[in-house]
Amino acid sequence: MDPARRRQFDHLGTAKRELLSWAVANEVPLVRVEFVVPFVPTDFDAAVWLFFDTDANVARCASNGVTARLEQEFRTILARSGHPADWLAGTSFYVDSHENVERNYEGSYFYRLR
Repeated sequence: MDPARRRQFDHLGTAKRELLSWAVANEVPLVRVEFVVPFVPTDFDAAVWLFFDTDANVARCASNGVTARLEQEFRTILARSGHPADWLAGTSFYVDSHENVERNYEGSYFYRLR
């Protein structure tokens, strides 16, 4: 694997672990974080998926600012880990629920992220 791509995966993996720990400590019903990157050698954008436990919590966290706080926390962790600013600018977020994955994607996050 290209060293730059490995570095990107390392940064995203660190941010994923730290965000999930932050969510537990702050009693946020975030149950999973996934990321998808394009496999184009010069494109270091990343789509970050935040999965809450239920559809109701997706709506609640969006309305009370928790989702925006999670996104900011993830970006802060990435920046702190040395994630380049141009890569950080290409980071986008999507939100869904584990409940939806179970109901509409046979419980498969692979199917959901396709």
